[in-house]
Amino acid sequence: MRREATSTHGWLTRAALATVVLIGAFLIVLPVATSLPSKSDASGSMMTAFRPQMTDAALAQGRADQQTMAAMGDQLNNAMIPALAAQMQMTPQQLSSYLAANFPATGKGMAALPSMLPFFTNLQDTMQAQQANFQQADQIPTGFLPPTTMTVLFVIPGVLLVLTGLLGLYRPARVRSALAAASVVALLTVVGLLSVSMSSKASAADEMTTAFQPVFAAQNVQQARAYTDTAQAMSTEFTTATLPGLATALHVTPAQLSATMAQNFPAVATGVAQLPQIVQRMQTATGLIEANAGNYAQTASIPWSPGSMVTMFWLMMAPALLALGVGVGALAASSRRPTVLQPASTMRGALHH
Repeated sequence: MRREATSTHGWLTRAALATVVLIGAFLIVLPVATSLPSKSDASGSMMTAFRPQMTDAALAQGRADQQTMAAMGDQLNNAMIPALAAQMQMTPQQLSSYLAANFPATGKGMAALPSMLPFFTNLQDTMQAQQANFQQADQIPTGFLPPTTMTVLFVIPGVLLVLTGLLGLYRPARVRSALAAASVVALLTVVGLLSVSMSSKASAADEMTTAFQPVFAAQNVQQARAYTDTAQAMSTEFTTATLPGLATALHVTPAQLSATMAQNFPAVATGVAQLPQIVQRMQTATGLIEANAGNYAQTASIPWSPGSMVTMFWLMMAPALLALGVGVGALAASSRRPTVLQPASTMRGALHH
C-alpha cells in the first residue's frame, strides 16, 4: 500500500511539473506567435510621438487655437464680408465669388471653414477626453520600462517556469524544490502585474484605442491633410495678396485696412495675426497622425485583431495564476504522509504479545 500511495504522489507531482513546463512554453511562444516585439515597438513609437501633444499646455493651446479660428470664421462671414461687400457695392455672395476668382486659396479656405472647424474641434475634443487614458497607457508596463519590454515580461517567467519544471522532472530528488521555485516565479508574476496596476492601464489603453479609431481611419487622415493644406494656402495668400488686393479695391492702403479691421473686426484681426502659428501647429498634428497611422494599426492589433490590452493582460495573469495553483497544490499534496495499512497477521502478533 505504501508503494501504491508513493506511486500516486509521484504521478501527481510529475503531472504538475509537466503542466508548469507547458505554461512556461506558452508564455515564451505567445509573444512570438502574436508578433508582440514589433507591435510593442510600434506602440512605443506612437506614444513617444504624441506625448508632447497630450500635455496640459499643448491641449490648452489647441483649445485656444480652435476658439480663435471659430471666432475669426464667424466674424469674417457674418460681419466683415457683408461690410466690405457694401463698401464695394456688391452683395456678400458677389464678394465671395470675387475672392474665389482673384484669390482662390482664400476663397477655398473660407468655403472650407464651416466643415474644417468642426473636424479639428472633434480631434481636439478626443485628445482632451483621452488625456487621462493616454497617461495611464503611457505607463505600460511601467513608467521606467518602455512598451518594448512587454515581450521580456512574458519570456522571463516562461523560461524560469520551463527550467524549474524540467529540473523537477529530471531530478526527482529536487521535486519539491522545483515546485516551490515554480510557485515563487508565478507568485512574483501575479504580484508584479497587480503592483503596477496593469489591469487598469490595459483598460485605459483599450478605451483610448477605441476613441482614436476614427482619427486614424484612412479617410480622416486624408481629410486632415486636405484641410491643413487648405488652411496653409489660405494663411499665406490672405496676408500676402488678399488684404493688399482688398485695400486696392477699397482705395485705402494695406495699413489703413489693417487698422480698420483691428478696430471693427477684432476677431478677424486676431485670427489673421495668429494664423501662421495656428497652421503650423495644425501641420504638426496632421503630420503626427499621418506618420503614426501604421503604428496605430499595429498597436490596435495587440495581441491580435481586433486588439485588446485587457486580453493581453489576462494572457499573462491567467497562466501565472494557473502555475501558482498547480505548484502550491502539488506541494500540499506531496507533503501529506500516506496512511499505511498493516497486514492482519502483524496486528494479531502485536496483540498476542
